[in-house]
Amino acid sequence: MNIPKFVWYINRLSKMSPPEVLYRVKQVLRQQWDKRIYRLNFRPKENKELNLKPIFKLSHEISNKNNTELKKIVSQAEDVLNNRFKIFGIKVDYGDKIDWHLDPKTKKRWPLKFWADIDIRDGFTIGGVKFVWEINRFYFMPVLGITFQITNDQRFADKIFLLLSDWLEANPYPIGVNWTSGIELALRISNLVWALSFLKNYPINKEQKVLINRFIYIHAHHLIRYPSKYSSNNNHAIAEAFGLFLAGLYFKHLKESKKWFLFGKKVLERELARQILPDGGSLECTTTYLSFVADFLLLFIYICNKEKIPYSSVLNDRLLHVCNFIRAIMDKNGNIPNIGDQDSAILVNFGLDNYENFKSILNSGAVFFKRGDFCCDNYPDLKTELLFGEKVRKVRRMYIKPSSTFFRHSGLAVIREEFKGKEIVFVANCMPLGMPPLYAHGHLDALSFTLSVDGYEFFIDPGTYLYHSGGKWRMYFRSTAAHNTVRINEKDIVRQVADFMFANTYKVECFLWENNSNEIHWGAYHNGYTKKSPYVKHTRFVKYFKNQGKFIISDILESKNEYIAEWFFHLHPECTLELTGNKVVISRKSINILLQTDTLVPIKVIRGQLEPVLGWYSKNFNHIQETNTITWKLKCKGKLEFNTTLIIGF
Repeated sequence: MNIPKFVWYINRLSKMSPPEVLYRVKQVLRQQWDKRIYRLNFRPKENKELNLKPIFKLSHEISNKNNTELKKIVSQAEDVLNNRFKIFGIKVDYGDKIDWHLDPKTKKRWPLKFWADIDIRDGFTIGGVKFVWEINRFYFMPVLGITFQITNDQRFADKIFLLLSDWLEANPYPIGVNWTSGIELALRISNLVWALSFLKNYPINKEQKVLINRFIYIHAHHLIRYPSKYSSNNNHAIAEAFGLFLAGLYFKHLKESKKWFLFGKKVLERELARQILPDGGSLECTTTYLSFVADFLLLFIYICNKEKIPYSSVLNDRLLHVCNFIRAIMDKNGNIPNIGDQDSAILVNFGLDNYENFKSILNSGAVFFKRGDFCCDNYPDLKTELLFGEKVRKVRRMYIKPSSTFFRHSGLAVIREEFKGKEIVFVANCMPLGMPPLYAHGHLDALSFTLSVDGYEFFIDPGTYLYHSGGKWRMYFRSTAAHNTVRINEKDIVRQVADFMFANTYKVECFLWENNSNEIHWGAYHNGYTKKSPYVKHTRFVKYFKNQGKFIISDILESKNEYIAEWFFHLHPECTLELTGNKVVISRKSINILLQTDTLVPIKVIRGQLEPVLGWYSKNFNHIQETNTITWKLKCKGKLEFNTTLIIGF
């Protein structure tokens, strides 16, 4: 074992409780048993029994067949017929046959060996594992199903079964990288089930029924045996449970289906109520993962209501608060602060990306809660219409201006005001690092902020870019320097020890939130740098003057020793800058913002720097481009109060 891998195991072991260690040992023993008994292939007994009528009820007929979203889906379906795909921005043409084990970025193949013997954390020998997993999530399946429903062209339905058969042949259980993570299996189940929901008018034969049964059984059989628990009990546990819930509900004729259903439902009710906070935010402290997890919540409630399955009333409350949360942080153009990890994940592919799905969740909330103020400018979107059918016509859109609010459980303060007819959305971040004990998807963004004006982002969270294959990029995009906050002594608030693990955490707390007729005040602190030498406490106050369109950001640093403080303010790539001394004029779309510091400290603007990494932006997974980062540095001693003023439309 090499040293980096040994260090990872030591760090990972330190995050486990004694019961988890015992559980992991049992899982390893189970893996070795499976490796021995299944050998090269696991083939369940053929089963031709299959009643798809309940699945057909999952989706409504599409009334508006000239919908622009449909045109995009039909175009994608045509590409799928020819084995052409777009994977994280990479155009991939597989030719006559899809290679399900090929990394489309590196053009290297993952090995065909027992799934537990494959090291998916090594992102450099073959590539980041997400790149091979993406095609294997079956996101193309609903695209084919929808296109068949609206065109009645049998080629699209035929392709579903051709690819399903090909996939099973190329991925004999338990061989290959596509069995290594339960969330991948669950997403395949979900996208296949929804694809089948569009095939009401397609003559499914006995051989195809056998194929479906075999696929579902193998996947659910694996998921029930290897569930994510303890320190891995994050969004993966929700996804796995959803896959089991679907398999158990719609495939009752399969052996173990009752166990799948009961386990899946139990975990979903428990984890959705836990991982979506009472105010609608994410326990994992990431906004884009909220889009992903909220879809599990929405579709679970949707299915339970359709099948008359009782479920915890807490979940309706969580969905309502998710809608309120999204509505509060979304600007008029649909932009969402990119807080925490962003891997562009979706649950079922209804033709929407992760960001577009935020609006769709609000549109679905409008129907479910009969709330016209949740309707977005694209209401009803295709997904909402597929789920709710004619019910979408019963909701009348209305506009109620969201107000400034503080989300206590999530740790986000949202200043939403109007100034000179322009919408101001300032989001101040006092979120914890993430979900303990790994804090896997959190970023070191304590006391950072984002700012959007009139639907255009100015001050941003730079994003994520890559996971396992990220190297220095993964380190940077999670770092303190990659967020609109203060770094001390050129060190992160806490140490990153792996791609999805931090050494420890910090306490962050909001102690001030006041909203009166003229001003809004927010104050928070974190103790991350009090655990380092020299001791430094960071407190940030934000004061917004409603009648002036002015923010004053006051950073108070306290220490008995000398230290270096650095400020980082990251801008959207479309912003242009004019720097003069301690003033920066930031412009975008005829909107100007003046940034001014209260001393003549030299300000630098850094763009696209590689050593050290600084001045980059990543909107989506595997997307990166240069952007401007405003930064300055001070040598300090004792207590310092430093003010940064932002004046909008000066």
